Formats: sequence, structure tokens, C-alpha cells
Amino acid sequence: MADRPFREGIQAAIPIVLGYLPVGLAFGVLARKTGLSPLEAGLMSLLVYAGSSQFIAVEMISKGTMWLPIVITTFFVNLRHFLMSSTIFHLWNRQPLRTLILLSAQLTDESFAVATSSRQKVENRPGYLFGLQMTSQASWIAGSVTGAFFGGLIDPEGYGLPFAFPSLFICLLILQIRSRLHVALMVVAGVLSLFFKEFLPGNWTIVVTALMTSSVGVLLQRTQPQKGSAQNR
Repeated sequence: MADRPFREGIQAAIPIVLGYLPVGLAFGVLARKTGLSPLEAGLMSLLVYAGSSQFIAVEMISKGTMWLPIVITTFFVNLRHFLMSSTIFHLWNRQPLRTLILLSAQLTDESFAVATSSRQKVENRPGYLFGLQMTSQASWIAGSVTGAFFGGLIDPEGYGLPFAFPSLFICLLILQIRSRLHVALMVVAGVLSLFFKEFLPGNWTIVVTALMTSSVGVLLQRTQPQKGSAQNR
């Protein structure tokens, strides 16, 4: 059936939804305290749809920052999307430009992690990625609007909501650990990120760590026997 990939994408989005709802709630609470209305918070989650950038933006808005520094900051915070999009671009070489534009607009760290965990499910199957990403964004918007509506009644720190994002990433990481090579790269990425965090500002740590870990992964895979390499692909 034509809608089967779409339904599969919706089902695959369930772990993301469980993480996005509380974090979106926390964003909505902070947005309301900054002075944004529920409508404005919902529109930011619809049009910007970048969790870390949205948290930074409301913080800058609360300090009276002009729009241009906010835009520039958002751009640099989201530089990692260049890496993610370039990784999955070769999976979509048969799709028209309008499809690529829509899919790229909804790309997030979490949807990227779920999509790349199974190449067979996502390769040239836009319905799967549409279902995955639309469901994820809908939950993010719902959490944002709900948090903005009830912002005065919720203490995000008291409910541990800030930990929802890290816990979500940990779960997504575990799903992708399938070999000793993956374990090694996980350790390398963790060590490099802690090291560069002391020397690089903002999200440059993520960009540099991702590039270096990818290079290490290529080198390690090339040094493995042919049989081992085939198993790790």
C-alpha cells in the first residue's frame, strides 16, 4: 500500500515524540516567561524548528537582543545540519528538488539518528521520512504551545525537563550501536567532545568532533579485514 512507508515513519517517531513533548513543554514555559504568546511560541516551533536555537533565541529576546544577532547565532548553532544533510543526500538522489527542500526543512538530530539507523527503510522512501519528521515536529509544536499556555503553573527545573534532551540522545545512540567499531567510535566521539569543549565556542565542538570521528571511523574500517568490514556496514 502507498501509505505503508508513511505509517512506518509514524511508528518510528514514537521514541522522538516521548522526548520532544517534555522538552517542547520546557521551551513553551521559557518562551511564555520571556513574553511570547502561545501563538508566537507555536509559530517559532513551526518555522524555526530547532530546539537548541529556540532556547537560545528566547534567552536573547529576554535580554532585548536585536533580530540580526539572533539570526547569526542560529545559523552557527545549526552548522551541524550541513554534516547531517550531506550524509543522507546520497540516499535521495532520485527525488525531485521540492521533495528534498521539504525533507531538509524538517531535519533534526533525532530524526536523522532514527533515519540513518536503517538505510533500507529510508533510502528513496520519502513517505517514511515524511511520517517520521511530521510526527516529530507535531509533537514539538504541541509541547511548545502547551507549555506556553500553562507556563505560569510549571517549573521546568522541578520536573527535570532539561534532562529530557540528553536522555533522548542516549536512547537514540544505543539503538545505533551494532558492532565493536561503533562502540570504539562512540568512545572516540565522547573523548573528543569533552576535549574540544574546553577550547571551542558554541556548537563548533559538535562540528569538529563529528568530522574527526568520521575520519577515524573511515580509517578504522579500512584497516579491518574484508569480512569484518562487510559486517559493520
